[in-house]
Order: sequence, then C-alpha cells, then structure tokens
Amino acid sequence: MPTSSRCVKIGFIGGGMMCQVAHLPFYLGNRYCEVVAVAESRPSLVEALRHVVGQARVVNDYRSVLEDPAVDAVVISAPRPATGPLTLEALTAGKHVLAEKPMAHTFEQAERLVAAARDAGVLYSVGYMKRFDSGIERATEMLRQLRDSDRLGALLFARIFDYSRSYAVPPPPHTRPAESRKTRFETWPLWPNWLKAQHREAYSWFMNAGCHDINLLHLFMGGNLSVVAARMHVDCAIAAQLEADGVPVMLEIAKTAAGRWLEGGEFLFEKGRLAFSVPSPMDKTGVTQVRLEEEDGSEKIGKTDSGWSFARQAEGFVSALTGEAPLRNPGIEGMADMELIETIWRRIQLQ
Repeated sequence: MPTSSRCVKIGFIGGGMMCQVAHLPFYLGNRYCEVVAVAESRPSLVEALRHVVGQARVVNDYRSVLEDPAVDAVVISAPRPATGPLTLEALTAGKHVLAEKPMAHTFEQAERLVAAARDAGVLYSVGYMKRFDSGIERATEMLRQLRDSDRLGALLFARIFDYSRSYAVPPPPHTRPAESRKTRFETWPLWPNWLKAQHREAYSWFMNAGCHDINLLHLFMGGNLSVVAARMHVDCAIAAQLEADGVPVMLEIAKTAAGRWLEGGEFLFEKGRLAFSVPSPMDKTGVTQVRLEEEDGSEKIGKTDSGWSFARQAEGFVSALTGEAPLRNPGIEGMADMELIETIWRRIQLQ
C-alpha cells in the first residue's frame, strides 16, 4: 500500500545516463520525497554522483538499498537484461518500484513481477513516461470525447508508428562511465524460448523500441486488442495489423536514419482526423503535438501543458506513493503489453 507519510524515501539502483538526466533530478527537487541512496559501483560515476547527492548517499552495493528499512521505494535504471531480476528483488524486499522499460522480455517474466508486487502489497510502475506527456493526455481525452459524442462519425482506422533509430537531439549533460562494471547483475533471457534463433535479435530490438508504442495502443484503444497479422520486412521493420472492437489498427515499428524523431499516430473518422506527433524522449522542452482536422477544412490544435514527461512521471510516482493519485503506469498493464508483443511475434514466425 502507499506510504502514509507525506515524505517518501527513495533509493536508486543504477547511476547511468537515464538515472542522471531522466530520474534523479526530479526526485531531488520534489519536496514530498527524500533521496536516501544511489547504488552505483563504477568509480567515474560514483565520483560524479557524489557531487550531486553527497558522498554518504552513494553506495556500491544495490543490496544495501534493498535492505535499508528507511527506503520506501526504488527507481531502477539498469541494463535491460538485468531490469527484471532487480525489480523482482526489490519487490520481494517489500519496496515500491518504478523500473525503466521494458519491464522484462517475456510474458512469463512479466507475470512473475506482477505477482511479486501483488504478494508484497507494493506499487509497481513501469517507466512508460509518454503516458505523462501532456499532449498524449490531451490526445487520449480528445479521442474519448470524439468517440463518445459521435460528432465525427465512426472511427474507421487507427495507426501508430515509430520510425526512430536514435534520439535525434543530444541528451542533457551527464557523466558517461569511464570503465565497465566489475560486478555484474543477474540477467534474464531477452526472448521467449519458443522464438526461432533468426528472430531473436530483432525481437530484443523490437521489445526496447516498440514497447512504448504498444503501451500507447492500449492507452488509446483499450485492452480489447487482437492481432490479425504481423510481418517483418527486414530485421528493423515490423508491421502488425490489429483490431480493437472491430476497428482496424496498424502498428509500424522501424528504424531509419532520418535525422529527426519520427513517432506519432492518427485516428481517421468518417468526418475528420485526429493526429499526434511525439517528440524525442531527450527533448526536455518537447510536448506531443495534437491536431484535429474536420470535414469543413478547419483545424484545431489540442491545447497542452508544458513539462518534460520524465519530470511529470516522477511527480506521478510520488503522488501514487503518498496516496494522492492512482498509479498511472502499473505493471499489470505492462504485462498486457508483453502478452501482445509475444502474440505479434508468434504471427511473424508464421510468415
């Protein structure tokens, strides 16, 4: 259950780039929480982190964070193969968790994590920070209103695409490690055991690149998504045809060196179109742009708030921990994303 205290105590596992730029600053700046410890063993990062949080708060062994009774919750930003095992340890230790995506790499792994959170009675959140982008929030609300009102007629098609290969903008300043880890984390497999060998690297890439977009599909279209067909053109271009309550839905994930971040979606109605364009995750000032086009030729720009989605995600996690708001990116919904991803890849293996 959420902590009853107005000040929650947070520990971090992993002090790399994502910790430094996308997580740690927003907990340090939140008056309702206290950063107790950051676990990082690489000497160059230890030195950099001590300048930020103080020498006493940087620890070499992440287990000391999990064993500290003062720590209410942990934020995990670690190598992808280690995210699942670290999350499981933290949940089993009775800590609330926010872990970077992907939460794991198979549905079975995800089930273990969700079950561990349930058994421990703690909150488990997956780092789908795009749910906190005010433009995504606005697009979700506009789509709901349009479908409820039937003002633009029936929804004919939905589509989400993500063609980006790199951040396209420089990440905020951070310290890169000057050495490799001497202590290795436990890891889990990066693909299900039924997946053919020739598909495994592409599956691992898709899981990392596309899980955000799968999560957005569920956010926009609800949980009743089924896979009609899926195809891998080359090992970096995946297209899937889905269906949600009779509405055809297209998902396109690819990587291209286009020089800018290319991610977004559209919803085509009988009498108009709702479209959105997502900024690079490293664009601190970027907010998803939303546009509504109607049959009379008019266009309406969806009004959005400012604020980097990572900062808003941290605020949301703390609000959930204090009981002031529900958890908006829970692990159980991430588990549904994992199940859908595996279904897509079972279809790909049939091609």
